[in-house]
Amino acid sequence: MAFVRWVDKVNKWLEILVGLALGVMTLVVFYQVLVRFFLTSFGEQISAPWTEELARYLMIWLVFIGGAVAARKADSNAVEALIHAVPPLVGKLIKIGAHITSLIFYACIFVIGLEWTQFGLSETAPVMKVPMSYVYSAMSIGAGLMIVNTITILVDAYVNKKDIRDTSDEEVEAALADYKSDGKEAAV
Repeated sequence: MAFVRWVDKVNKWLEILVGLALGVMTLVVFYQVLVRFFLTSFGEQISAPWTEELARYLMIWLVFIGGAVAARKADSNAVEALIHAVPPLVGKLIKIGAHITSLIFYACIFVIGLEWTQFGLSETAPVMKVPMSYVYSAMSIGAGLMIVNTITILVDAYVNKKDIRDTSDEEVEAALADYKSDGKEAAV
């Protein structure tokens, strides 16, 4: 289905964006430590107050965008033992109920994020002087993406007739296959 493919493509870009933001945040924190502790031991007094603010704001964006990517993978709300211990129909209903509950929670975050973004229009960051609405909008944008990703899970399960209880992770499956093949090679 085109919608599911489009959402998955957007999520790939979001993963890259989160990785880049994490890299920038790491460099900024490293620079802050370098300036604060290393250079002061040599008598250099350089101030970099923007580093703490930028790292904090990047972390906020990382949490919400990363949460959206995790929502597509259904990594955040999985109690696999329960849904496989009960009959399949009950397990499916539990899983669907969990996704609907998540959608309600994401909608609440979305509304609160809009309120905070509106509040942020009247204030600026103390050091960087950027409007705080840029920071606060991470809540509503992330929650909106979480909503889209959770709906995509439900649509994908319905349209492609996938068992919604199946949350097999391709990376985990590949790692297990590699582990099993390495074990066979070592035994030979």
